[in-house]
Amino acid sequence: MTSVIQTRQKLYLHLFDLIWNPEQLGFPTPTPQDAPQPDQNPAPQPRATPARRKTARRRTDVAKMLDARILTAGTRIVLTHRSIDHWATIIEDGGVVLNATGGTPYGRVDEAGAVVRGTKTCQGMKEWHIEDETGARLSLRTLRDQAVAAGHM
Repeated sequence: MTSVIQTRQKLYLHLFDLIWNPEQLGFPTPTPQDAPQPDQNPAPQPRATPARRKTARRRTDVAKMLDARILTAGTRIVLTHRSIDHWATIIEDGGVVLNATGGTPYGRVDEAGAVVRGTKTCQGMKEWHIEDETGARLSLRTLRDQAVAAGHM
């Protein structure tokens, strides 16, 4: 009976290693001195429960547009609410600094838009616009969609 359990455990560990291959997932591979030698058969170690990790911040569309050089850090954007223009500046990580709140940084345009509008939510990509030299305004969503259609993102 023990051999069946050990065989099953080895198979599960092998499947786990195939599915969660660190190299394929983009994680650093262990150094050669850490890797077990093929002739060694170490006893399987019980797997510790993983510590709770902070989840990585999701890449926003604005950050993706910065990476694709469609937008640049320092670009001024505007949201018009109740006939009043509210200005913000895009920062390096894809967030925005809202001028109306004394330069408060926000991680997403949605958050800054909700503050400006005084609501819980905001469709920031639709509400925030860039303004060109002629004064024409283009929403961030339209700018993103044009970049995707052109293959720049």
